[in-house]
Amino acid sequence: MKTRTRAVRILVAAAVLVAAVAAAHLGGGAAVGTLCVLCPVGFAQIAVASQSVPWHLLPGVLAVLAIVFLLGRAFCSWLCPSQLLKNIFGGHTPRGLYGRSGEAPKAGCATCASATGASLKTQGVVLAVLLVVSFAVEFPVFCLLCPIGLVFGTLWALNRVFVLLQPGWELIVFPLMLLAELFLFKRWCAAICPLGFFFGLVEKARTKLGFGVRPQASCNTCISSEGCRTCSTVCPENIDVAAADGLVLEACTLCGDCLENCPTRSISLSLGARKPDAPVSVPVSNSARADEPPSADEPASAASSSLEECDDNLAVR
Repeated sequence: MKTRTRAVRILVAAAVLVAAVAAAHLGGGAAVGTLCVLCPVGFAQIAVASQSVPWHLLPGVLAVLAIVFLLGRAFCSWLCPSQLLKNIFGGHTPRGLYGRSGEAPKAGCATCASATGASLKTQGVVLAVLLVVSFAVEFPVFCLLCPIGLVFGTLWALNRVFVLLQPGWELIVFPLMLLAELFLFKRWCAAICPLGFFFGLVEKARTKLGFGVRPQASCNTCISSEGCRTCSTVCPENIDVAAADGLVLEACTLCGDCLENCPTRSISLSLGARKPDAPVSVPVSNSARADEPPSADEPASAASSSLEECDDNLAVR
């Protein structure tokens, strides 16, 4: 498995993390430094805890949701500090949101689709409970548990030690909570993270509209019909791009591992969704092979016309 794209993701996430911390130190304010101005969960919690709408946070939240509508869950693989830690400490095949890298799904892509639906319901329940508790205690409680907040909290604790020379208990508690959430509760991102609930709703909207950037396999060169499952094997979400429909691709984080590892370079990023009835891998009959003459029942042009039909059914690249 090639890992160059994974290394790029680590560098991008680390650069954003450093930039956010630097913004806080240079006078950007704690909200900028902890990405609070962009968090839909933080916006909802602050609204119910203060019983007033924080209108100044709304533009950042809407901007994030608009980006998710276009790029899907790219935030999860490219920017989220939680996934950054998984990529660094998760071994050669770190877990994704819904799947485990290196293991193809046992029951096909329908398994992934049902998993995303169940996870969305669970995340919705978690979000509802958090909002009720935040309203009761008049404080955004998830900020004390959020892995992203814990990453920044750990950095803040390190800052107190090395800059202010004021060590505190949070230097031990925050990292322990973070490790427990990401590596002990392995389904945290998929089944608990309330931020995923907002992302999931936006994903369903763009899937229904057939809009957004997503990976697609070319039926002209894809060899999935010959048994190739490289895309689902390297994908952290176990998505078989060759057979995936819109529902399955809701879990895609645009990590790029399938593009980098596809043996025939058949996968590319496209705008829009493939029609559900569009085949990707068209079996080529014996009569279509170059070393055998075409039969009377099946003209030699049948295979090429089928491939053209398949290509026409793909969404606009």
